[in-house]
Amino acid sequence: MKFYTIAFLFFSMHVAAQRLDSKQITVNEGTNMAMALSPDGQTIAIDLQGTIYTLSAKGGVAKSLTDGMGDDRQPCWSPDGQRVAFQSYRGGTYHIWSVNKEGKDLKQHTSGPYDHREPFWAPDSKSIVCSSDRKGNYDIWKIDLSTGTATALTTHLEHDYTPAYSPDGKTLTFASSRANGAGIYLLLEDGTEKLLAPAGKGTPSAPAWSRDGKWISYQLLTVAETSLLSVEVATGKIVPLSKTGDDVFPFRAAWEANGSILYTTDGKIKRRGAEDGGSVEVPFQVTMTVSTPVYQRKTYDFDGPSLKTVKGIRSPVVSPDGKQVAFIALGDVWLLTIGLPKPVKLTDDVYYETDLAWSPDGKKLLFSADRTGNMDLYTLELSTRKITQLTQTADDEFQGSWLADGKKIAFMKQGLRNTLAVGTVLQIMDLTTNVTKAVYKPMFQPGQPSWSPNGKYVLLAALEAYSSKFREGVSKFLLVNSESGQAVSFDTPIPYQTPAMRYRNGPIWSPDGTKLAYVKDALLWVIDVNEDGQFKGQPRAVTSELAEAPTWTGDSKSLVYVATDHLRKVALADTSKQDIPLDLTWTNAKPKGTVVIHAGRLFDGKNEKLLTNVDLVVEDSRIKAIQPHRTNYPANYRKVDASNLTVMPGLFETHSHLDAQFGEKTGRIWLAYGITTVREPGSDPYDAVEQREAWHSGRRPGPFHFLTGALTDGGRIYYNMATAIGSEAQLKLELNRANRLGYDLIKTYVRMPDEWQQKITEYAHQNGMTISSHEIFPAARYGVDAVEHLGATSRRGYSPKLTSTAHSYEDVVQIISQSKMVITPTLALSGGYWSTITRDTSLFDTPQFRQLYPAYYRTGMLETAQQMKSQPSAIVLNYANSGKVAKRLLDSGARITSGTDSPIMPYGTSLHVELWSYVESGFTPFQALQTSMINAAKSLNVDKDLGTLEVGKIANISIVEGNPLQNIRDAQRVRYVLVNGKIYTLEELLKRP
Repeated sequence: MKFYTIAFLFFSMHVAAQRLDSKQITVNEGTNMAMALSPDGQTIAIDLQGTIYTLSAKGGVAKSLTDGMGDDRQPCWSPDGQRVAFQSYRGGTYHIWSVNKEGKDLKQHTSGPYDHREPFWAPDSKSIVCSSDRKGNYDIWKIDLSTGTATALTTHLEHDYTPAYSPDGKTLTFASSRANGAGIYLLLEDGTEKLLAPAGKGTPSAPAWSRDGKWISYQLLTVAETSLLSVEVATGKIVPLSKTGDDVFPFRAAWEANGSILYTTDGKIKRRGAEDGGSVEVPFQVTMTVSTPVYQRKTYDFDGPSLKTVKGIRSPVVSPDGKQVAFIALGDVWLLTIGLPKPVKLTDDVYYETDLAWSPDGKKLLFSADRTGNMDLYTLELSTRKITQLTQTADDEFQGSWLADGKKIAFMKQGLRNTLAVGTVLQIMDLTTNVTKAVYKPMFQPGQPSWSPNGKYVLLAALEAYSSKFREGVSKFLLVNSESGQAVSFDTPIPYQTPAMRYRNGPIWSPDGTKLAYVKDALLWVIDVNEDGQFKGQPRAVTSELAEAPTWTGDSKSLVYVATDHLRKVALADTSKQDIPLDLTWTNAKPKGTVVIHAGRLFDGKNEKLLTNVDLVVEDSRIKAIQPHRTNYPANYRKVDASNLTVMPGLFETHSHLDAQFGEKTGRIWLAYGITTVREPGSDPYDAVEQREAWHSGRRPGPFHFLTGALTDGGRIYYNMATAIGSEAQLKLELNRANRLGYDLIKTYVRMPDEWQQKITEYAHQNGMTISSHEIFPAARYGVDAVEHLGATSRRGYSPKLTSTAHSYEDVVQIISQSKMVITPTLALSGGYWSTITRDTSLFDTPQFRQLYPAYYRTGMLETAQQMKSQPSAIVLNYANSGKVAKRLLDSGARITSGTDSPIMPYGTSLHVELWSYVESGFTPFQALQTSMINAAKSLNVDKDLGTLEVGKIANISIVEGNPLQNIRDAQRVRYVLVNGKIYTLEELLKRP
């Protein structure tokens, strides 16, 4: 409960309440809703969008038992019918709680760092069984209610879950995903286990006993179908209970005394008769509150000529002598002599450079760059500025680190198609022989490696999941033997906690080998170690302000780091701080002069009717006029003949994560596909801000860029760009960073508890920023602005927005539409892209794809298309259902914007597939295009400047062949693009520098 208490204390002292425009909605359907029948058969408990309700077993108005702030789910009744137990996420971990049937006397029954789920009360009332990841996988555990003692009832290495006692309490049933025997199991009184109902290739769930103990019902998910089945305990005979096509939810059914069975399906509670097998609906009515936040949004000055201080200080590294700091900003490598605020530019090109590291003698810098098209390793000799290429492969090499004697480097390697970095491999190169070897097994987004001074070990941050059933876990310190490639240890000085973003935040070995430095809770910490990297003593914080990307001085006495938005040095002896002045500024790039575009067809983004034979006049960066075509313009005006083309607003991609692997061509990809604005809801903050400043200053061609920093998450994380919030003080520092770096939004991620998300929302709105997440409720009650994805990752193991067969019901539609929450469906991610490429691979034959993506990447995509065509996955088979949900949201008045979650799918082309998927799902081309134009501009509060073609607005323009209002695929047939008034031809964008 500490998690909840400190959050409330911080915000109650520092954040003023926002104003909410609230209303009540009434829903009669629920999405992925569980239910339980009271022992007397008179009352049903349900969970709907994270609140426990009760209603008459005959149906009726539901009464809430919980407050909706705990993500309370999967209710079960006590044997005496007086209490309801459930899993709750209060405090940031799933635990078993209960409340009495009047909604009072809330009690917590489990505690600690592990999740506990799917409770079931023992018939003797003395214990509750549940599933838990206490031992590294999900087993069935028994919780003694008088002592809190937890006892493991199953110990299989794979996952056992959703337990239920027989009526006599002698036998336990549970579902299991065991590879050699998935199905419904019995745990007998003597402790032996029996597979009762094999699941084949399906996923079983939620067994429930009949009142007479003769039958067990359960849910089964196959590739694209859900079923409710029943198995006879004595014989193993399996009988289907649901009809083909039913959307059966993965929760326990409830048997009545007469043999009828209650279960949730198709958004409803249904009762299946024992005699005729027919089903009738048990109607329910739930009233919920949703809100639209009212606050002063962040505004933008796109025309201001004022100098801006560089905030995107990426990959700073202090020299071994402690006198200089090298860093990346505005698209180049810079060298700052401490005490002289003006840095010296070491590179001067459009290439993307990253991951700096000093050679031990201080004469060279190691870095990664895309100078030959993909990310390779290079050295830069400081005395001569000579750049030497070290690697040249089809893969990407990055995150390099020197051995103390300068003879070896460790680095990471992965392929371009590996967009989730699930197969990143640690490599070691011997610089004397140029021989490279792979070390250790592939990893998921590990941190930058650090050598032990004696060269025996390589140390790095890596993810350890709590279980394989759910992907989240904590980052630990992985120590690898550099010769054998075997892991020596995988440990942490902070059990059950996770350090900062896994990238440049340590652990970093001190040059003298006696200490490790790392960032946790946004602070810089140091811990003593022996020569083999084993911890000695306790870690100690050496900063009280936010720290990022620390590096050691050669004498091991000091560390240099980014202190929120500037450089700072800390001396370990007394933790005294020294600011490192940096005088580096930039301005928004704006072209000068006038461009006249003769548009054969002009789509202004507002009206479905095209204008024809008109001139669009751009002066500097803004649209000066839209007028009938004429020819008598001054000779110094640039003329663009688009008389056979369509001129339209540049597109917005509202959900993309920018990956350094794609290098400088990332910006060219966006523009080549007519995409002039990108919203990035999750990133390394300094990488993202540096990218924005490089694009907006004109250093590299690229779109307008709206961003956030790290995914703001709870105690468990997954991606290397996630920050685990563990304290009041840390959250204050992170939100201060959001302000100082100029975030446009904050995205809370899947393990963020509701009570914290509410307070973060209030803070974000007080400072003009929007907030987004994967959640819809209670997020929509306290004013969260936006939701990402129709479905996507959920801490529950199932989505509260979209069922396993891709259906959403009235609760989801009303919550989103009535709260005016913006939704980015990522329909391409929900099957649209994969479905498209099984039917049509022409998107890989466009000039953009063929010239901006390497040949092997295209070949891989074609192979993927063929594989998915021959073996359709659930996401492809259910795509049509996802499309129906998107169309239903549109018809309900929901605010929809187009985004894709690229680079899971390729940048650029995936946004066009998103628009095609909308049209395929029933949107008109006009409606689809508006999701990527004015709707997106409004969601970012830039519709006064962007999103339509109107006099006075910024000239972000795409000029395409054909007519996208007739054929949506014409939107990708780009010939010219203007961003902030600067015009590019497609040929210019396709040409590599």
